[in-house]
Amino acid sequence: MIFLLAAPLLYAGNYEVLTGLGDDLMSKGSYSEAVKYLTQAVDYAPGEKLMSLYIDMGICWRKLNNYNRAIFYYKKASALSPGMGDIYYDIGLAYYYKGDLKRAIAEYHTAQKLSPKSAEFYGSEAMAWRDMGNLDRATAVIQKAIETDPNYPGGYVIYANCLADVGKIKTAIDMYKHAITLRPDYTSAFYNLGFLYDEIRDYPRAIDAYRQALKLNGSDPDTHYNLGLSLMHSGDMQGASDEFKASINLDPGKKDAYFNLVLALKQAGMDEEGAKWEKISVNKFGERR
Repeated sequence: MIFLLAAPLLYAGNYEVLTGLGDDLMSKGSYSEAVKYLTQAVDYAPGEKLMSLYIDMGICWRKLNNYNRAIFYYKKASALSPGMGDIYYDIGLAYYYKGDLKRAIAEYHTAQKLSPKSAEFYGSEAMAWRDMGNLDRATAVIQKAIETDPNYPGGYVIYANCLADVGKIKTAIDMYKHAITLRPDYTSAFYNLGFLYDEIRDYPRAIDAYRQALKLNGSDPDTHYNLGLSLMHSGDMQGASDEFKASINLDPGKKDAYFNLVLALKQAGMDEEGAKWEKISVNKFGERR
């Protein structure tokens, strides 16, 4: 660790090496280490390289959940390239993750004025309006996104979310399906589709949707848990037990998974194993449901 912290000093003055190391660490998800190299590179960067360097630093800080620092560097980049819509979009995202939705929307509007054909900018604005509870505005904006680019899969997912919020489940299902047609690896679309099939008690289709989601991302505890519930409702207690165990393995603090695992095991006639897991649950959470 001592050598890693000191490493940037070995390359002082060499902009290309510093940014190369930073970029490599970013590609590996090591943002806290990457930003150390990039910060030192600022002192040696040619003027024409500063804008992209500031953007990379903003990305690192956003990935590290330091949204104020991310905004600081994004704004430095925007001062160098005030006509670049993507930078204002990045600023908006940082405000969004910070929880300042009004400021996020303001930045998205600037991005849209500069790049009016970027459907994703409208999609992010719609998400902010939905989070603020303004479904009418969210719906209008996401329809604008889809109008701007009919092949924008995220637009259909956001639109489906808005439709589901007002109880238009069947239409929402159609929108999720269309998003998947446009992007077959859209994990969250499969997950949300499964959730809505659960809502209308179409458990076979819910099971299929959750399984498709798990093929794309098998490490999500909520998907395993929801699949377990659908399997329980379908009478497959052994399959449900396996999914609840997978959920617990990925998220040992998921209390409801323990409760439903015990229930599924007992309904499957596996009373001894059910009692074992019930004891584990009581020891962990201090109560019996």
